[in-house]
Amino acid sequence: MSVFTASEALEMALEIEKSGEVFYNEAAAQSDDPELKELFVSLAAQERGHYRAFQKMLEGVAPGPPLDDTDFAGYAEYVQTALEQALFAGPDKALSLAKQAADRESALRAALGFEKDTLLFFYDLRDIVSEPDREVVTHIIREEKRHLRSLARLLRG
Repeated sequence: MSVFTASEALEMALEIEKSGEVFYNEAAAQSDDPELKELFVSLAAQERGHYRAFQKMLEGVAPGPPLDDTDFAGYAEYVQTALEQALFAGPDKALSLAKQAADRESALRAALGFEKDTLLFFYDLRDIVSEPDREVVTHIIREEKRHLRSLARLLRG
């Protein structure tokens, strides 16, 4: 049995994409660097597209079976740890982090951290969604990897 159901994982994916969009919009608004601003605006738009894709998947997912006590304890511990360690644990944290990213390097490093965390989560998500949805998640993983490469190129200068 997986740690969480597909519907729960997709709900988390929606939150991740919403937080990413908040971060990228705020980082773009704060940036004086035209190249960085353009990238962040583009990434925010892509996060909106990902959100719509996950929302469509969620409409077709049935709720999973309830967890037994042992699985629930493991699930609760996993989620608590994930939330404590998440770079963007909700839009408010994303907005706060974007406002703290005072310079180009800190904004890029924050974005890279978010994209890495997102990739790890989406690899797990791909394993628990239905077969038809796996290709959609794989496509989003490819896009997230492109995000990482674009951010890393700018960071290297």
